[in-house]
Amino acid sequence: MKKIVTVLLITIVTQSLNAQLDLAFISNFSANSTNSNNRLNWVIANNRAANGFEIEKSTDGKNFKVIAVLIATEKFGTESYTYADTAIGADKIMYRLRILIKNQHDFYSRIILVRSKVTPDNNIRLMGNPVKDKLFFNYSSTKVQQTDIKIYSLTGKILFTQEISSFKGNNLITIPLGSDFAPGMYVLAINNDLISQTASFVKQ
Repeated sequence: MKKIVTVLLITIVTQSLNAQLDLAFISNFSANSTNSNNRLNWVIANNRAANGFEIEKSTDGKNFKVIAVLIATEKFGTESYTYADTAIGADKIMYRLRILIKNQHDFYSRIILVRSKVTPDNNIRLMGNPVKDKLFFNYSSTKVQQTDIKIYSLTGKILFTQEISSFKGNNLITIPLGSDFAPGMYVLAINNDLISQTASFVKQ
């Protein structure tokens, strides 16, 4: 009986110490929702001990999927990291990090919840999807105003950005898709003073 109790106490103490070590190793894990992106930020206290980071995403808090892997830098001491995830199809998204340590003692960060700022009322209309060498779409604007148009890859990388003057009413836009656009799925984002809208499309 004493042996069982001793083993349980050792396990509890070890888990407690590991949890304290984990909290000391990573800090300031947070996220900000900016239009069609969720930007994750975190700080590592002992950067040289880390091999890399797996970024995991979930919409239910139970089933997490790896969406990206970042390799740690060679910097000594404290290092800051950031990653932009394209927010599509869910207003609540949960993230966590798996920190890959050189001594094989990998561990997870806490889970953070992000509420997307993507506007559900979307009036972007794609003129054909999938698309080939050009993206045609239209959208309605309530007034004359400056509008930012961006196209993201699913990893959050910006592949196209342009600011245009929107007319009041319907606006028809054509965007050429150059060599940066390999076949696959992309996200179109339109942002101005009043709305933030997104639409996904497939490049053939």
